[in-house]
Amino acid sequence: MSEKEYQESFAIAYIRKGNFQFKVFRNDLDAYNGLFLLCKPGYEHQVGHVHDMPDQCTIFSFPAESIGLLKEQAGEFSWFFKNPDIQSVLVKATPEMEYLHHSIFALLSKPHFPRLWVEQLMTELFLLVLSSGNKGKPLPVLNDKHKRNYLPVIESVKEFINGNFEDDITLPQLAALGNMSPFHFNRIFKQITSSTPYGYMLDIRLKQANLQICNTNLPVTTIAFSSGFNSLEHFSAAYKKQFGKPPSAMRF
Repeated sequence: MSEKEYQESFAIAYIRKGNFQFKVFRNDLDAYNGLFLLCKPGYEHQVGHVHDMPDQCTIFSFPAESIGLLKEQAGEFSWFFKNPDIQSVLVKATPEMEYLHHSIFALLSKPHFPRLWVEQLMTELFLLVLSSGNKGKPLPVLNDKHKRNYLPVIESVKEFINGNFEDDITLPQLAALGNMSPFHFNRIFKQITSSTPYGYMLDIRLKQANLQICNTNLPVTTIAFSSGFNSLEHFSAAYKKQFGKPPSAMRF
């Protein structure tokens, strides 16, 4: 367990790898890959580990003048800002959130990056996180076996999907990354992510397509195939189901 640390600014942290215990006030949060940890400023906390698995986080810190804007955008998450007895909370990442983080992290790792585009992706990510803060929605509970044996495998598989979603990825291919049978892998992936491998990849493909539709003038057909879809009809139907409008309507 670490020494007490003081939280000086509002922060949103995405847990890229591993897991740790986050203790603040009377709350003991079990943080692991696939979750966002939101922390209010002005509180002490401690971080502890129950095993030797390293953890890595991407932390976005916000200046004091931004807190008011975050509260305005909180929506269903407003209960977190209004309750003084809750200093930190965990939010389950959706595939769209993880893809946005993957894109941001990849861009920031380059010597030169398009600052305005990165800031736009960050804004979209923060809005998604704040709009998903359902107080009554339980998080997946992972036991020690899941954390030690399966969490690192799922981390690597998700990273592979995020970087190769435009390819024709198969279930046996993903299962082989973790040395599992397709049936066993499919079950473990859903237990940890709350999504099937196909559903996870589909959400990422749709998010990538949506970003291009809303921010470029590329033809819809080009966007569909470059995002990994083999059929324009399948893409259009899946896109409308996800976003409520056909692709062409998102540009007006």
